[in-house]
Amino acid sequence: MSLNALLNPSSVAVVGASSRVGALGQRVLDNLQRSGFMGAVYPIHPSETRLAHWDCFPTLDALPEAPECVAIGLAAERVLPILEQAANRGAKAAVVFASGFSEVGQHGQRMQKSLADFCRSSGMKVCGPNVLGVRNLHRQFALYSAPLANDAPRGGVAIAAHSGSACVALSGTGRFGMSHVVSMGNSAALDVEDYLEHFAEDPDTRVACLFLEAVRHPDRLAAAAIRMRAAGKPVLALKVGRTAKGAAASAAHTGSLATSHAAASDFFRRAGIEVFDDLDELIETCALFDAVRKASSGNGLAVINISGGEVALTCDLGHELGLSLPSLSDDTSRALSTILPSFGTAANPLDATSAALSDPSMYAKAMNALLDDPGVSLLAVSQDCPAGLSDAAAIGYGRLAQTAVETEKTSRKPVVFYSNVAGPLHAATVAPLRGTPVPCLQGARPALVAVRAFLRWHSWTAVATLPPVDVQSIPAWQARLATGDALSEAEAKRFLQDHGVRIAREATAGSVQAAVRAADDIGYPVVLKVDSPDIPHKSDAGGVALSIRNAQEVATAFHRIHESVKRHHPSARIHGVVVQEMVQGGVEMIIGTAQHPPFGRGVVVGAGGVLVELMNDSAFALAPIGRARASDLVGQTRAARLLAGYRGEPAADRPALEELLVRIAAIADAYADSIETIELNPVAVLPAGQGACPLDALIIPRKINH
Repeated sequence: MSLNALLNPSSVAVVGASSRVGALGQRVLDNLQRSGFMGAVYPIHPSETRLAHWDCFPTLDALPEAPECVAIGLAAERVLPILEQAANRGAKAAVVFASGFSEVGQHGQRMQKSLADFCRSSGMKVCGPNVLGVRNLHRQFALYSAPLANDAPRGGVAIAAHSGSACVALSGTGRFGMSHVVSMGNSAALDVEDYLEHFAEDPDTRVACLFLEAVRHPDRLAAAAIRMRAAGKPVLALKVGRTAKGAAASAAHTGSLATSHAAASDFFRRAGIEVFDDLDELIETCALFDAVRKASSGNGLAVINISGGEVALTCDLGHELGLSLPSLSDDTSRALSTILPSFGTAANPLDATSAALSDPSMYAKAMNALLDDPGVSLLAVSQDCPAGLSDAAAIGYGRLAQTAVETEKTSRKPVVFYSNVAGPLHAATVAPLRGTPVPCLQGARPALVAVRAFLRWHSWTAVATLPPVDVQSIPAWQARLATGDALSEAEAKRFLQDHGVRIAREATAGSVQAAVRAADDIGYPVVLKVDSPDIPHKSDAGGVALSIRNAQEVATAFHRIHESVKRHHPSARIHGVVVQEMVQGGVEMIIGTAQHPPFGRGVVVGAGGVLVELMNDSAFALAPIGRARASDLVGQTRAARLLAGYRGEPAADRPALEELLVRIAAIADAYADSIETIELNPVAVLPAGQGACPLDALIIPRKINH
């Protein structure tokens, strides 16, 4: 989508222009002048004849030509009539600064809907409402209400933020050059995906930097991210609202494990968008991508320093962040042994020792040896350079920075310089890095996060979106689910069995006599559970009895279960009990699904049993998933160590668990419109070769609003 009329117009009108110092209209005119905009500017004021150095006009209709873009600096109630006038006059775009729309209640929401409806019908490209505005630094254009810095650096990073203050923070760092700054505000008409589509085609943009408060159109955002990637342009994002409540409202444990943040994170991963936890990480990554001109071809990171202690810090942080710091090849180790002083040790990260300060040529040879290693994709030069250094020390460290720049010129691989502490940095040390393809990053953790994002972006591959397992919905079950009534455990297990899931042998019983007959048929020991669609967590209500070994224990457990669940849930419907074979041994896991609008359904796996929420050991992915992704999810859990055979226990059938996870994800996909949640807890993962068997099942139909 081209947004040239908004971001690179030939002419603009400012409705609400003013000569009053501090007024919004005055600030917008001042910023147009300060930015050096060379197009036509038409201030609109009912009585003024001249503002700044521009002729003023009373209305849009009085202009000598149709303005390509209109800035509206009026109160919310006056915005829509002005937009209508602008469209009738021939304007193609507008910036709406006013607040007082969806953020203030129902009246504001109605006004915003009317604004959005008008934009759709008229085709006007409108930024806002509730924004600071837009800037295009390469075209010297700003329809912007916040003060502009005189020396904002131009470059390849396009900033788009829902938050105005985030725009100010990100654009004011001076850490990277910018192509655009877009305050998206309430995004009534244009949202992040529209700006990304424009940035993908914009010759001045190399990187998109996003600050997101919401994702409203995930399919369009993913498509825009793919267009950015096709253009070789990374999308870097900070998504706020990670602690939003909502999972607690779910009747299933899965709701507290598969959070909306987990769904958003997996969506971004699938879309190839790199996501960060704070502004420092985002800023350092923007600085890295804006400077570096070489791609990485793997995930191996080498780090060089002149301090053994900070090498250890790098090892710690690298492990925490999941970075690959590969062992050096034999050839690299031999080469380094001839380069380093006798007290140096060839390793990655490499301590080149303080001898590098007096012998930069040795330092250069060590860097080249690391870059020549086949397992290394990027070299990071770790060097402290705080502003408080003595001038002599700063000059010495500056020689190391200059060596990094010279080494990068002849390397096929990227080189990054970072200070282990954040700024301010000593000017003499970092001066050689300015304007070069070697970025100077600040702070060990943010810098290594940035490096991780760089390596990950270059190695990203698209995820298949078709279910790998063919699960067809069954009309009878669709009809049952359409009633909206909760399924009892027995029904849920029949549903699973009808869709290819192995379950334990069991039978329902409405009386003691029937329960005893069922137990005799199944064979002792057995498990008794209350059979009720109204009690999702049976253990909490005393609705489960384990290790029942004879008929007398069956009778005792039957009565005890009924008494307990009636006490806990007096109004619950009780159909009797489920008598189930007692599957013994194995590792208890949980598999579940959850719906997370707007991203859709996903699947979760983790440590199961009655302590599932206490353990909080789980991994989540949006459905559908393949076997490789299922294996990755299981591997992310701490319970993976139990599955591998912990402290002498036999290894569990992890492949069977992964196959079950894939199938449940496919079932959730096939019944996306009918099932809110599936939860299997626990799933007994039996010793290797014996399979995985759900011991309890919960299925919650989706509530359909008629």
